[in-house]
Amino acid sequence: MNWWLKSRAVLTLAGCTVLMTLAGLAFGSTELPLPALTGGSGRFLLAGLTPVLPAVLWLNSTGRVGPHTESTAVRAVARWDTALATGLATAVLALTLVGHLLGADVIALTVGRNTIVFIGIALVLEPLAGHRSAAVLTSVVPLFCAAAGWRSGGVGAEPWALILHPGNSVPAFAASLTLLAAGAVFSFVRPFGTRASWLREATA
Repeated sequence: MNWWLKSRAVLTLAGCTVLMTLAGLAFGSTELPLPALTGGSGRFLLAGLTPVLPAVLWLNSTGRVGPHTESTAVRAVARWDTALATGLATAVLALTLVGHLLGADVIALTVGRNTIVFIGIALVLEPLAGHRSAAVLTSVVPLFCAAAGWRSGGVGAEPWALILHPGNSVPAFAASLTLLAAGAVFSFVRPFGTRASWLREATA
């Protein structure tokens, strides 16, 4: 356990996640001038970008050792990594809910939900593409949503672009929890040997 805590830099990861969450609460309502492919520009907020950082940091922390090395370990460290990701998502959600109850506007809910979305995406992509590729793909998601996630004329977001929906959107929040749960189950039960096998086969 001590080796796992040090190799994953859990304390540093947790601290950075808290700082990123607080930054999202403070500056999340800042609007970024990103163009949309539908013509015009939707209202893309910083709260749609900063929550991707905990997911990318988690991928970086858990990807320091090669998967083949860890697959021979006695303990199922990949399952500990999954628990770490879900723990981070839960902690961020709790922090943002408390912030909202203490007077923060709906942007607090947006930050919490979007963090869940990105961590859920990271949990799904990591077994398929490996840590490095998953980090790149996860980082591209907010830019892709900003460009293609708005309906024609920039009025309203597409149902799949969860990070663009208002923080108080119940369907978007339910979908984000479903994504996190599905990602956690997929990451938890996958065989060690399947890690990044899809990517290796695709590039062979």
